[in-house]
Amino acid sequence: MTNSGNPLTRLSGYLQKLGPWQGRIVLFVCGAVATFALAPFGVMPVMFVAIPVLVWMMDGALAGAATLRQRLLSGFACGWWFGFGYFVFGLWWLGVALLKDAGLYAWALPLAVVAFPAVLAVFYGLAGALAALFWARGPLRLVALAVAMIAVEWLRGHVASGFPWNAIAYTAMPSPVFMQSVRLTGLYVMGGFAVFIFAAPALLADRRGRLAGLSLAVLLVMIDFGYGWYRLDTAEPVAEKTVNFRLVQPAVGDEAWLSEEGRAEIFARLLALSSEAGEPGAPQPDVIVWPESTLPYLLETRPDIRTAIGEMLKPGQALVLGAARLAGRKPDGWPEFYNAIYVLDDNGQTVSIAGKTHLVPFGEYLPFSDFFRSIGLEALTRLPGSYVPAENRQMLVLPDGLSLFPLVCYEASFPRLTTGQTAQTSALLNLTYDAWFGRTPGPYQHFAQARIRAVETGKSLIRVGENGVTAVIDSRGKIIQRLPFDEPGVMDVPVALPWIVPPEIDDKKLP
Repeated sequence: MTNSGNPLTRLSGYLQKLGPWQGRIVLFVCGAVATFALAPFGVMPVMFVAIPVLVWMMDGALAGAATLRQRLLSGFACGWWFGFGYFVFGLWWLGVALLKDAGLYAWALPLAVVAFPAVLAVFYGLAGALAALFWARGPLRLVALAVAMIAVEWLRGHVASGFPWNAIAYTAMPSPVFMQSVRLTGLYVMGGFAVFIFAAPALLADRRGRLAGLSLAVLLVMIDFGYGWYRLDTAEPVAEKTVNFRLVQPAVGDEAWLSEEGRAEIFARLLALSSEAGEPGAPQPDVIVWPESTLPYLLETRPDIRTAIGEMLKPGQALVLGAARLAGRKPDGWPEFYNAIYVLDDNGQTVSIAGKTHLVPFGEYLPFSDFFRSIGLEALTRLPGSYVPAENRQMLVLPDGLSLFPLVCYEASFPRLTTGQTAQTSALLNLTYDAWFGRTPGPYQHFAQARIRAVETGKSLIRVGENGVTAVIDSRGKIIQRLPFDEPGVMDVPVALPWIVPPEIDDKKLP
């Protein structure tokens, strides 16, 4: 029996009686509203509106579904429309990169901002269909939706090359106190718990199972908050070495890449920022870090660049930089590259190299590249050729033997690349180039996801972006220091790290 005088009961009943297109619009809007819980906004309370409305819309859709096929289709439709709104408004910034050269690539804008979200929404449609199989009044339907979301978010992170960007769990972690539980649950299970908690207000619309469901949701919140509070109050792991890092954010304009003079200016800016005098009395940097792909030359073909770097570095300093590395040529002569991170010593000589193993489809490599190259779908790739993945993930080893776990660009959005892989390293290192997307939510979403990798692994994160977000994060996800977004500058920060003997490097597998 329902309480007809309850405003939420009346709202639930109203939503369930909407026509087909009215319902689709409501679901699309709810998905769009949910993106305000993501970075850079972090307005988590909107999820307590978006997810209950999704539940009520599914109540109405499934109430009129008499057969299994109808239930599956109705559940799929509800999930898909919600997901379509979520991914359109969460990923619209992908189109900004195409507009960097609108004359050539504007035609592809609908593919990036409509077609791609429509494909991703299929996963949330599958969650709706799976939940529909077990849908029943009361809290059990919330459990069904939560479990279904765990399953499809895992699939989204693994199917084909995987794309776990903006996993629903990120809506539940706006600050470090809410992040800590992900270390116990993992990202996808965390998302399931979040969906159950966010959906709990839907139980206020009727009496069945209300007390049990709400009590469980409150208990989960208390556990999450309590564990977060406990872990933030617990001392960091014992640090045996303090490394003085200088993080360099050049924030170079796009036009500089278009000419030889501009590229020389980029290199000159990197050297100048790296050589700036620090605060009076401050120790000189031990390690200088440049962003992903910011070096506008191939080190293998420019010994003069190595010489200039060696002359810039002071004795005992090391430089970590992201740069392309020639991997070879295809039979047609088209070049292929590794997206690599180098460690250079104070003579400009290579100490270690790590190559990117997980490339961005349509950004760093083109599926069916011979065909797509002919129609120009390379808007996100800087160099005139395809990238190839490194055979395996090598650790970066600094001249003093300290090891760092490399994450190049959007590799930081994949929990599976770090889970169980970081024990033999002292910290995470994420180099990225997000300038393609300007002042949009994209770079902030990227930073928020990299931040969670630090919490999951219990490792500090050193992150450098060409125009941001450049920051140092501790193993609890707290921001130690960061640079202003889209402004050139450097950040000198001492990072206390555990001393861990790095694994032996297999030189034969270096990129």
